[in-house]
Amino acid sequence: MLGLSSAEARQRLEQHGPNEPAPAPRASGLVALLGRLCNPLVIILLLAAIASASLGETANAIIITLMVVSGVLIDFFQTYRSQRAAEKLR
Repeated sequence: MLGLSSAEARQRLEQHGPNEPAPAPRASGLVALLGRLCNPLVIILLLAAIASASLGETANAIIITLMVVSGVLIDFFQTYRSQRAAEKLR
């Protein structure tokens, strides 16, 4: 015989509850966005933008900053959309 008997399955269901994934805790949008900015690569690139600006390379500083901001925003929105899709599947 394979698997649990009906009585054993009923007992485990009463004891442990249904086998469903726990809902993932959701952070606020601002906290999630700030978390993306704490990425070491983002910090290094922002420091490079500051160094470029301080050396008078304004164009380079603006380009680096725009690339970092766009990358962080794309990552944030993709993660947000995938979390919403996962919640709908649940």
